[in-house]
Amino acid sequence: MKKLAIVLGVFMFSFGSSQAQELLELLKKDLNKEKRALVAEAMDVKEENKTAFWEAYGEYETATNTLIDMRAKNIEKFADNYDKLTDEIADEIASTYMSSKVKQLKVLKTTYKKMKKILGARQAARFIQIMNQVQLLIDVQIASEVPLIE
Repeated sequence: MKKLAIVLGVFMFSFGSSQAQELLELLKKDLNKEKRALVAEAMDVKEENKTAFWEAYGEYETATNTLIDMRAKNIEKFADNYDKLTDEIADEIASTYMSSKVKQLKVLKTTYKKMKKILGARQAARFIQIMNQVQLLIDVQIASEVPLIE
């Protein structure tokens, strides 16, 4: 997972061409595959709940992929304007970042409610905890690759 986060972080900073977009899609697919394997291993889902669990997980995955796209475009905007960053562009970048975090929490809340109905509160909380830890690993890696505003 760490290898993918590193590649994703480096890639996002040079995002732009159609080839880069295709690569982002491949990276998301690989990241999703690794996250699914991690979730399958870390969650002890009873057989009778597996279908509903993976359906809810698929919805979560789709929503988070949209957030990845939003974040990649925001990083692209930052990279494209790094040498000529105005207050207005900086404000747009910061506002988009905060909006993506609000949307991320909304996705987590929605997913938690669904998982709680399927698995119960303890297992749903465990799922949220696992997803949060994965996201933190990705966030740290991306943060280490994206320079601070001068």
